[in-house]
Amino acid sequence: MRSTLWTRLLAAALLVCALLAPAPCGAQETEGRHHYLLLGLDTYADDITDNARTDTMMLVTLDETYDRIILTSILRDTKIPNPSGNDTKINLLYKNHGIEGVTQVLERELEIEISGTVLINYESVKDLIDALGGVDIEITQNEANTISSILLNDDPNLPEGAGVAHMTGRIALAYMRNRWDTLDGSSGGDFSRTERQRKVLTQLLDKCRNLGLSELSDVYNAISDGVETDMTALELLTAIQHGYGLLQAQLCEYRIPADGTYRYGELNGSSVLSANWTRNKEYFHEMLDTPPEV
Repeated sequence: MRSTLWTRLLAAALLVCALLAPAPCGAQETEGRHHYLLLGLDTYADDITDNARTDTMMLVTLDETYDRIILTSILRDTKIPNPSGNDTKINLLYKNHGIEGVTQVLERELEIEISGTVLINYESVKDLIDALGGVDIEITQNEANTISSILLNDDPNLPEGAGVAHMTGRIALAYMRNRWDTLDGSSGGDFSRTERQRKVLTQLLDKCRNLGLSELSDVYNAISDGVETDMTALELLTAIQHGYGLLQAQLCEYRIPADGTYRYGELNGSSVLSANWTRNKEYFHEMLDTPPEV
């Protein structure tokens, strides 16, 4: 999967528009509901590499029926059968089986159609946040300390303590990678880390709501080397053209595996979340079919 300059331009536009679009023509999906996959790769390389794990895996569901956008984080230590049926960590699917393998497995386990996938690496995440003027996140003292530790106290913009912190791309990336501090009563680890990612992405989505084409072009110039997609230029253009219909939609959050659907286990000497995928599929579709609270 190697995309042309035009396709990558549209992929960047789609990304900064929060993938706010219905499916391209021909997609077989539930009417009014469309799923896109966002993969964040654990590499700082200038471009996308096939030899990388996914540090972030998020489904972006565009729900026109209930006028909402659902951000569903899939925890990276979750155990899942690979395309051949052998158990693996979900964050190894892209490295070992590519985009096709990731899509095939998620479509099989969740019984959904994924309209397209966008990949972005660490470097472009930082550049994207900076291109949009940074984010303002309320943090605890422990989180401030962890950010400083991750960045080796080497940044003039480090947050000094608890409160609302204005974060550059570098600081926000450190915040999103924090697996050690609990958040809002969660159990910490990847649970808190993915919630931090959703907090940052939600702010980026809000910033993207009023972007014009020239501003999208500026954002593209900042992140283009580290963004790729499996969608064609025509599919992306169709998606972007329709996407503005959800620019003011409600943002909702979800997580897989859901509470009560997993246990801690081990696979090839590494700790994993052994998820009950049948129950997660049922809970996921129940969530999709439930109107959001007003």
